[in-house]
Amino acid sequence: MEKKEPKNKTIWMNPPLKRLHKELGEAKGREGKFSRRLGDIVERYGVIMSLTRVPDMTNTEKMILGEVVCGSVLSPTTIKYMDESVIDAATGTDTEPAALSKKIASWSPAERIAAIESLRV
Repeated sequence: MEKKEPKNKTIWMNPPLKRLHKELGEAKGREGKFSRRLGDIVERYGVIMSLTRVPDMTNTEKMILGEVVCGSVLSPTTIKYMDESVIDAATGTDTEPAALSKKIASWSPAERIAAIESLRV
């Protein structure tokens, strides 16, 4: 017997989704612009991530990056200065955070996000 998906799902309206909802207005029901727009955004994000290589990282580098991004709010500033924020990581040897910083400096913003996504945090 095949299990049916419920027609509607409940999602938590976190701050980015609240901003999107406010931006789109109060459309209701099947005319709802919100779910259509959210679907477009998720689909486009998927395309970007599928076309972006995940940078190679050692296990230690993944731990360093995870230490830096866990619990932090992702913003353009976070991505822009990611290379600088790993320098002060407590994980790794004295030289590993600095080496990772140099590596991250060469990554595009999409590669930085792909690296974060690869951590599944």
